[in-house]
Amino acid sequence: MDLALDQRGLGNRWSLATGLAGWGLPPVTHVARQHHVLRSRRVGRIVTQAGKLEGVYGRWWAHGGNMLQVQWDLLVRSIPRDRCEIFFHVPLSAPSFLTLDYIHSGPGTSLSTFYAATLVLDEIAKLKQTSAIVCNVTNHRISDRLFQRWGWQAHCLNWKGRHFIKRLYGEYPEIPVRWRTRLTLGE
Repeated sequence: MDLALDQRGLGNRWSLATGLAGWGLPPVTHVARQHHVLRSRRVGRIVTQAGKLEGVYGRWWAHGGNMLQVQWDLLVRSIPRDRCEIFFHVPLSAPSFLTLDYIHSGPGTSLSTFYAATLVLDEIAKLKQTSAIVCNVTNHRISDRLFQRWGWQAHCLNWKGRHFIKRLYGEYPEIPVRWRTRLTLGE
Protein backbone atom coordinates (compact mmCIF):
# COMPACT_ATOMS: atom_id res chain seq x y z
CA MET A 1 0.00 0.00 0.00
CA ASP A 2 1.31 3.42 -0.95
CA LEU A 3 1.28 5.90 1.94
CA ALA A 4 2.13 8.91 -0.20
CA LEU A 5 -0.38 11.66 0.43
CA ASP A 6 -1.91 14.11 -1.96
CA GLN A 7 -1.32 17.38 -0.10
CA ARG A 8 -3.55 19.39 -2.47
CA GLY A 9 -6.82 18.22 -1.02
CA LEU A 10 -8.63 15.86 1.29
CA GLY A 11 -7.85 12.89 -0.95
CA ASN A 12 -6.57 10.34 1.55
CA ARG A 13 -8.78 11.05 4.56
CA TRP A 14 -8.11 7.92 6.59
CA SER A 15 -4.33 7.68 6.67
CA LEU A 16 -1.50 9.90 7.78
CA ALA A 17 -3.28 13.07 6.62
CA THR A 18 -5.29 13.16 9.84
CA GLY A 19 -2.90 11.12 11.96
CA LEU A 20 -3.70 8.48 14.52
CA ALA A 21 -5.45 11.03 16.75
CA GLY A 22 -8.13 11.56 14.10
CA TRP A 23 -8.35 8.08 12.64
CA GLY A 24 -11.89 7.12 11.71
CA LEU A 25 -13.36 10.61 12.13
CA PRO A 26 -14.47 12.13 8.82
CA PRO A 27 -13.52 15.77 8.24
CA VAL A 28 -16.08 18.56 8.08
CA THR A 29 -15.65 20.46 4.82
CA HIS A 30 -18.87 22.49 4.82
CA VAL A 31 -19.61 24.03 8.22
CA ALA A 32 -23.21 25.05 7.49
CA ARG A 33 -24.24 21.60 6.26
CA GLN A 34 -22.31 19.64 8.89
CA HIS A 35 -22.83 21.88 11.92
CA HIS A 36 -24.28 19.00 13.97
CA VAL A 37 -20.96 17.12 13.65
CA LEU A 38 -18.97 20.12 14.90
CA ARG A 39 -21.38 20.68 17.76
CA SER A 40 -20.88 17.12 19.00
CA ARG A 41 -17.06 16.95 18.72
CA ARG A 42 -15.03 17.92 21.75
CA VAL A 43 -11.58 17.98 20.08
CA GLY A 44 -10.47 19.04 16.61
CA ARG A 45 -8.05 20.59 14.16
CA ILE A 46 -9.01 23.44 11.82
CA VAL A 47 -7.03 23.54 8.57
CA THR A 48 -7.11 26.58 6.31
CA GLN A 49 -5.12 27.08 3.15
CA ALA A 50 -4.83 30.17 0.94
CA GLY A 51 -7.46 31.94 3.05
CA LYS A 52 -10.06 29.17 2.63
CA LEU A 53 -11.25 26.32 4.81
CA GLU A 54 -9.81 22.94 3.87
CA GLY A 55 -11.53 21.07 6.69
CA VAL A 56 -12.16 20.65 10.38
CA TYR A 57 -10.73 17.30 11.41
CA GLY A 58 -11.94 15.47 14.48
CA ARG A 59 -9.47 14.08 17.00
CA TRP A 60 -9.82 11.53 19.77
CA TRP A 61 -7.61 13.44 22.21
CA ALA A 62 -6.41 17.01 22.67
CA HIS A 63 -3.13 18.17 21.16
CA GLY A 64 -0.65 18.88 23.93
CA GLY A 65 1.65 21.40 22.27
CA ASN A 66 4.89 22.22 24.08
CA MET A 67 8.26 23.76 23.23
CA LEU A 68 9.60 20.39 22.03
CA GLN A 69 6.66 20.19 19.61
CA VAL A 70 7.43 23.73 18.39
CA GLN A 71 11.06 22.78 17.69
CA TRP A 72 9.96 19.58 15.92
CA ASP A 73 7.56 21.54 13.74
CA LEU A 74 10.22 24.12 12.90
CA LEU A 75 12.90 21.60 11.98
CA VAL A 76 11.01 18.60 10.60
CA ARG A 77 7.41 19.47 9.90
CA SER A 78 7.70 23.01 8.56
CA ILE A 79 4.85 24.34 6.41
CA PRO A 80 6.39 26.14 3.42
CA ARG A 81 3.08 27.22 1.84
CA ASP A 82 0.12 29.37 2.86
CA ARG A 83 -1.44 26.98 5.38
CA CYS A 84 -2.53 27.15 9.04
CA GLU A 85 -3.65 24.46 11.48
CA ILE A 86 -5.39 25.32 14.75
CA PHE A 87 -5.84 22.62 17.40
CA PHE A 88 -8.66 23.13 19.91
CA HIS A 89 -10.60 21.23 22.56
CA VAL A 90 -13.36 21.58 25.15
CA PRO A 91 -11.91 20.71 28.58
CA LEU A 92 -13.86 18.11 30.56
CA SER A 93 -13.49 20.30 33.66
CA ALA A 94 -14.91 23.39 31.90
CA PRO A 95 -17.45 22.35 29.25
CA SER A 96 -18.52 25.92 28.50
CA PHE A 97 -14.99 26.94 27.47
CA LEU A 98 -13.02 26.28 24.30
CA THR A 99 -9.23 26.04 24.49
CA LEU A 100 -7.05 27.03 21.55
CA ASP A 101 -4.22 24.52 22.14
CA TYR A 102 -1.74 24.98 19.33
CA ILE A 103 -1.29 26.85 16.05
CA HIS A 104 0.91 25.27 13.39
CA SER A 105 1.89 27.54 10.54
CA GLY A 106 5.00 28.45 8.61
CA PRO A 107 6.77 31.42 7.07
CA GLY A 108 4.52 31.19 4.01
CA THR A 109 1.31 31.50 6.03
CA SER A 110 -0.54 34.72 5.27
CA LEU A 111 -2.45 36.78 7.80
CA SER A 112 -5.58 36.06 5.75
CA THR A 113 -5.17 32.29 6.22
CA PHE A 114 -4.53 32.67 9.95
CA TYR A 115 -7.54 34.99 10.29
CA ALA A 116 -9.72 32.50 8.39
CA ALA A 117 -8.80 29.77 10.90
CA THR A 118 -9.70 32.03 13.84
CA LEU A 119 -13.07 32.83 12.22
CA VAL A 120 -13.84 29.11 11.94
CA LEU A 121 -12.91 28.76 15.62
CA ASP A 122 -15.36 31.58 16.42
CA GLU A 123 -18.07 29.78 14.45
CA ILE A 124 -17.40 26.52 16.33
CA ALA A 125 -17.66 28.46 19.61
CA LYS A 126 -21.02 29.82 18.44
CA LEU A 127 -22.28 26.34 17.46
CA LYS A 128 -21.26 24.97 20.87
CA GLN A 129 -22.66 28.02 22.71
CA THR A 130 -19.25 28.50 24.33
CA SER A 131 -18.83 31.16 27.01
CA ALA A 132 -15.19 31.96 26.19
CA ILE A 133 -12.13 30.86 24.23
CA VAL A 134 -8.80 30.77 26.08
CA CYS A 135 -5.19 30.38 24.94
CA ASN A 136 -1.56 30.84 25.95
CA VAL A 137 0.51 32.62 23.27
CA THR A 138 4.21 31.74 23.18
CA ASN A 139 5.05 33.14 19.73
CA HIS A 140 6.04 36.80 19.94
CA ARG A 141 5.21 37.33 16.24
CA ILE A 142 1.55 37.26 17.34
CA SER A 143 1.21 40.67 18.92
CA ASP A 144 -1.02 41.68 21.80
CA ARG A 145 -2.37 44.46 19.59
CA LEU A 146 -3.49 42.00 16.89
CA PHE A 147 -5.24 39.83 19.45
CA GLN A 148 -6.98 42.85 20.96
CA ARG A 149 -8.15 43.91 17.50
CA TRP A 150 -9.72 40.44 17.05
CA GLY A 151 -11.56 40.60 20.39
CA TRP A 152 -9.10 38.93 22.77
CA GLN A 153 -8.07 40.34 26.16
CA ALA A 154 -5.01 39.68 28.33
CA HIS A 155 -5.96 37.19 31.04
CA CYS A 156 -4.33 35.76 34.19
CA LEU A 157 -1.70 38.48 34.27
CA ASN A 158 -0.01 36.99 37.33
CA TRP A 159 0.64 33.66 35.54
CA LYS A 160 3.80 32.94 33.58
CA GLY A 161 3.34 33.50 29.84
CA ARG A 162 0.90 35.48 27.72
CA HIS A 163 -2.62 34.25 28.41
CA PHE A 164 -5.60 35.55 26.46
CA ILE A 165 -9.35 35.12 26.65
CA LYS A 166 -12.08 35.93 24.17
CA ARG A 167 -15.22 36.39 26.25
CA LEU A 168 -18.40 35.55 24.36
CA TYR A 169 -21.20 34.85 26.87
CA GLY A 170 -23.89 34.57 24.19
CA GLU A 171 -22.62 37.54 22.14
CA TYR A 172 -20.75 35.98 19.23
CA PRO A 173 -18.73 38.01 16.71
CA GLU A 174 -20.51 38.81 13.46
CA ILE A 175 -18.53 37.26 10.63
CA PRO A 176 -18.72 39.32 7.40
CA VAL A 177 -20.74 37.75 4.55
CA ARG A 178 -17.74 37.44 2.22
CA TRP A 179 -15.85 35.46 4.88
CA ARG A 180 -18.93 33.32 5.65
CA THR A 181 -19.15 32.38 1.97
CA ARG A 182 -15.41 31.81 1.62
CA LEU A 183 -15.32 29.53 4.68
CA THR A 184 -18.62 27.67 4.01
CA LEU A 185 -20.12 29.00 7.25
CA GLY A 186 -23.48 29.77 5.66
CA GLU A 187 -25.68 28.18 3.02
